[in-house]
Amino acid sequence: MSRLGDLGRQDINMLPKWKWGCIVGLLVVGLLLRSPLNYLFTSVRLALSMQRLASGATGRDLAVHETRVVRRLGDRVYEALLYHPAQWQATSAVVLVAGISELGCYHPKLVAFSRFLADSGLLVITPDIEEFREFKISAEPIDQILFWYSQVGTLPGSERVQKTGLAGISYSGTLALIAAARPEIRDRVAFVVGIGSYCDLIRCTGGWFAAAPALVGQDHYPTRFYAKWIIMLSALDMVAAAKDRLFLHDVLNDLLLQKEIPPAGSDITLEGLRWYRLATMREDQSDPELAGKITEYLISNIYPQLDPKNALSKVHCPVFLIHGAYDDLIPPRESMELHRRLSRSLLLISPFLTHTHPTDAPLSLKRKAAGVLDMLVFSYRCTRVIL
Repeated sequence: MSRLGDLGRQDINMLPKWKWGCIVGLLVVGLLLRSPLNYLFTSVRLALSMQRLASGATGRDLAVHETRVVRRLGDRVYEALLYHPAQWQATSAVVLVAGISELGCYHPKLVAFSRFLADSGLLVITPDIEEFREFKISAEPIDQILFWYSQVGTLPGSERVQKTGLAGISYSGTLALIAAARPEIRDRVAFVVGIGSYCDLIRCTGGWFAAAPALVGQDHYPTRFYAKWIIMLSALDMVAAAKDRLFLHDVLNDLLLQKEIPPAGSDITLEGLRWYRLATMREDQSDPELAGKITEYLISNIYPQLDPKNALSKVHCPVFLIHGAYDDLIPPRESMELHRRLSRSLLLISPFLTHTHPTDAPLSLKRKAAGVLDMLVFSYRCTRVIL
């Protein structure tokens, strides 16, 4: 382009017709490729950011504004962390929902991830959902996701935002899908991203309670027990004695927070002791009868509100699903099933991930190369929709 600009008018007129054709052709190709090349650059940059994130980078060195936002809806006060680029205005936004954790949107990994996304050009809103901090599962957070989606246009840095999507990690990835199917936003939400999402909670529950070969040390629990403890908390109303419920609530919370748990005292009933044993037994043991009763309780009281299957056909926007090939909490077949049921979805099963963390499984050079290529293609296609 610069060389062509240096040519005088007389020199241009003297060019043969075939060279004119070549120049015009190159100009057209350049214009057509400009956006794809920008997307490719952004997708490579984002992939490198994810590599930095996996290696422990915090994103604090990035030119990103981070703000705590408070909004009221009736008697409720909602809070969120907001991230946006410091050097330009974002044209796309995403409501990014954390998984179930006592740290919620303040989890260092989520903060770093959000900062990297903002540095790539997104306005990022991470709601602080109280239910997640308390290890509760219910459909109520879906309404909070919808609330923050509706607030995007009122937030600092949103002046040029033209499209907004939803994203969720783990359990929240499926809640984001359910929210995207709601009639109030389903024709406006631009995209959904789900990382390590579930499709069938009943099937997952069977895996969380099942006995399996012991792979961790004597003083440790497998990753899948994290989900088992959460759903046991959600079913504590089944326990008859109030003192048992209080004791088990504290035990399950301590397990989730990786604290030392108290021994079962002599005042606990046989029912409470059975629950205690189910929560603390080795991974190669189980109590199928009690696990079955808990599952039945959840199916009757909680799971129907969290089942995405009826919502999936109502999701109109593109959906991007990412799942770790070595996910030890929610199996990758869950995202495969979501992908099969959705009309517009793209799936990446990454050999570099467990649930949401890098894997330490040995990989052949061929598998590493294939994994990197798949990730770049996925990132490119995702970037074209999101940005």
